[in-house]
Parts: sequence; C-alpha cells; structure tokens
Amino acid sequence: MGDAAITTSIKADYLKDPDLSVLKIDVDTKDGVVTLQGLAADDAAKTRAERIAQGVKGVKEVKNYLVTKKPV
Repeated sequence: MGDAAITTSIKADYLKDPDLSVLKIDVDTKDGVVTLQGLAADDAAKTRAERIAQGVKGVKEVKNYLVTKKPV
C-alpha cells in the first residue's frame, strides 16, 4: 500500500472512532513511517490513535507526537 493510501486509511479509521473523530490529528506518511501530530483529549486517546495507525497494512513505524490537552 502506498503512503497516500495509508494516510487515507488511518484518517478514515479515526473518523469511525467517536473519541478520535472530534480531534484534529494530522497524519503524514513517508515510506511507511506514519507521523501523528495534533491534540489528543487524554493519554488513552493518544495511545488509541497510535494503535489504530499501527494496525493499518503497510505501516512500518508510528511516530506519535500528539499532545494531550491540559485541563483548564
């Protein structure tokens, strides 16, 4: 699977997840290495986003740079 297809698949999976679909997560794929950037609601959402990305065919590595929102 190509990089664009990997990115599209991950974004589609995020849209299906009720907790992740409301978040602004940037997904970038280069040579099978996925980089996640943006905000996550909490550590559980950050971990789930990474696991979903790792489960997509063609992904070699996930670099998770998501930042959890700080409570106000």
